Amino acid sequence: MGRVLKIAARPASFIVAELRKRGVDAEPLLKEVGLARADLADPENRVPYAAVLGLAERAATATGDPGFGLRLGASVDPRDSGLLGFVLLNSPTLLDALANLKRYFQVIGEGEDFEIERGGPTITLRFRETDPALRGLRQNSDYLAAIVLRACRDLVRKRIVPRRVQFIHARPNGQVPYDEVLGCPVSFHAPWDALEFDAATLALPVVGADDRLLAALQAACLRILGPAQGPKDLVHDVRELMLDGLSRGTATLDAAAGALGLSPKTLERRLASHGTSFTRLLDTLRADLAKQYLADTDFRLEQIAYLVGYSEPAALVRAFRRWTGTTPAAFRAAQAR
Repeated sequence: MGRVLKIAARPASFIVAELRKRGVDAEPLLKEVGLARADLADPENRVPYAAVLGLAERAATATGDPGFGLRLGASVDPRDSGLLGFVLLNSPTLLDALANLKRYFQVIGEGEDFEIERGGPTITLRFRETDPALRGLRQNSDYLAAIVLRACRDLVRKRIVPRRVQFIHARPNGQVPYDEVLGCPVSFHAPWDALEFDAATLALPVVGADDRLLAALQAACLRILGPAQGPKDLVHDVRELMLDGLSRGTATLDAAAGALGLSPKTLERRLASHGTSFTRLLDTLRADLAKQYLADTDFRLEQIAYLVGYSEPAALVRAFRRWTGTTPAAFRAAQAR
């Protein structure tokens, strides 16, 4: 029998509060999934993730509302989401906020996997339940999509709209207000739940973000999570930190080492044991991104230089000649043929 994945009781508390507002007795539903009100008294108390997902499904049935999870997620203020919510509220940009959601989700519990995929002019947040047996439960998928989008809108104080949203689950039979809440095309039977955004949207700054407060909040998260991941994930983790920091000028050895809880010398030594170095990884990443932006977007050279961490186009042109033996303009023209 596998280990029981647990999560903070806060989402279950949200469900019970919503049931109370609608005049539905939550007690029988809690009992069916093996929870009691005492389990929810402390929002940080860990409860089985499967029980929370089961409670959401039963709540939708009890209220007769197939859009229960979607509406509930859209109603949650990120300030009510505990430590992780305040990390998002103090991230510099929306992309930083999503990266921090992925990085620190385990602060609130287990049971959900996240990936961030960059594809030319778009960036996609993918998520799904860690346990394959729990995937496709519609209320949880809808809830997570709505709560993340509500948080993004609150962070920038704009009603941003994704390019599209995908769900693992099938198209529902009942009326679910996807257009009203998400405002974009929605598809079903996908391998991951996903929110796809324009890269420009995720570059929007978070209104009121405080860098010093963020540093303190991240330190608290790291204390909860314990030591950094093992060496087998090191190259992946460093590349992610570089991606997050390129356009902000923070893709540095010192910044990456600090984020991983290592000294710069230790990080370089561990990267060397993987047959690479920080400088080599950064150079390769810049080359890959520049080629991708030139092939897949109509971004100006100034924009691409900024996105891959150069202060001026001339520096990118010199680097691009070293990488490919040609110029960015010639490379783009060849891709268009």
